[in-house]
Amino acid sequence: MSTDNGNKITHEEFRKMDSEEQILNVAGSFVPPAGRPQQDILNDILNNIEEKEPTRTLPIIRYMKVAAAVALILLSVKVVPGLLSAKQVRTSFAEQQEITLPDGSEVVLNAGSKLKWNKRKFNKQRYLTLTGEAFFDVEKGNEFVISTKNGDVEILGTQLNVFSRNNEFWVSCLEGKVLVRHQNQEQIITPGQMVRLNEEELQKSTSETIENTTSWKEGILHFEETKLSTIFAELERQFDVKVSFDGNDERRATLDFSNKNLQEALDVVCIPMELEYDVNNNKITITEKK
Repeated sequence: MSTDNGNKITHEEFRKMDSEEQILNVAGSFVPPAGRPQQDILNDILNNIEEKEPTRTLPIIRYMKVAAAVALILLSVKVVPGLLSAKQVRTSFAEQQEITLPDGSEVVLNAGSKLKWNKRKFNKQRYLTLTGEAFFDVEKGNEFVISTKNGDVEILGTQLNVFSRNNEFWVSCLEGKVLVRHQNQEQIITPGQMVRLNEEELQKSTSETIENTTSWKEGILHFEETKLSTIFAELERQFDVKVSFDGNDERRATLDFSNKNLQEALDVVCIPMELEYDVNNNKITITEKK
């Protein structure tokens, strides 16, 4: 991960930082709206953090109840043997999960996502379906295919990030070589490159900060020229809240926020964009300043 002055820090060093240090370290990619100095906005965010220190407890008990109910169902019905070969992992809002596939490949599944594969045949046919977002560290071997609603990704051994939600689809490559397909289009990307589906066209680009596309694994969500509607949807997934926005959600922003503290995330998103927010339990109302 890079700091705002271009220096590299390790993930372990980043975890040990307090909230203020984390915000300042990712602020290098932050682009303020015209007319507002970057330092003024950062000061507003940090001052607001000092005034408010909300706490939030994840609904662990609810997850335990769901797990107990699923276990009871499995014990009370006769399972068809063929169904046992299908493996599916689904993450709830405000949850990430690390997965080790049968071939040793590692996956980190982001919040509100789903990954499915055939565990019995996987070592012979490495084929998965993904809904949402995941980071893959793939072991070398035979063909490895990630299928999504918006396109397919084919690799032999690499590190990459895949995002596919609704009609949004992009893939970034950190190591190796990746083939991305959408309908009759194909793009091959190598480290430092990414491909994005834009109006049904696969467009390839190069990024000097490609590692930022996987910063969500460390709890930092990164956005470059991203619609507010997409940013608010990610807020909902990361914090298990409902966001209502009265304004122009086509506006775009470049920013980072942490998924460790809701109020800090709202400050980072709303203060630079001159938005106001109100939190009522798990419902958030956001409006444009008058």
